[in-house]
Amino acid sequence: MSANGRWFMNAYLNILLPQSESAAGVSFIEHHMLEGFFVSPHVHHTEDETFYVLDGRVRFMLEGEIFERGEGDSLHVPGGKTHAFKVLSPTARFLTITNGTFEKMVMAASVPAERPEIPPQAPFTPEDQQKLGVLCNQNGIEFVGPPID
Repeated sequence: MSANGRWFMNAYLNILLPQSESAAGVSFIEHHMLEGFFVSPHVHHTEDETFYVLDGRVRFMLEGEIFERGEGDSLHVPGGKTHAFKVLSPTARFLTITNGTFEKMVMAASVPAERPEIPPQAPFTPEDQQKLGVLCNQNGIEFVGPPID
């Protein structure tokens, strides 16, 4: 098991490069998710975010425009821009590269992974959504709309 493996919602995240180990304050986090996993439109007010797809297919929305990305593709999201994503393939893995408080929010909203794999799937309750919203707001991330199709 990776010492930096986390269960975040219904996904497995592995912090490959913690900000604390990067002279530039950059964080690399690998996300492993099942089909249908999504994050609603949101804005990172304190950081840029770049996605690099390792495998699978992911639909992204950036400022209202829809993009589909697969293995080897990337999408850069400048800070302050509304974006969202949804996994289209049976599974998907991508990296997020950030330079702000995203990693801090991930740590607060997740638990250490019991094993290096996607966690048992559970409904994401209204209470879970509220807790995540509070943690995101505390870290400069604001949800601004419903999920994308």
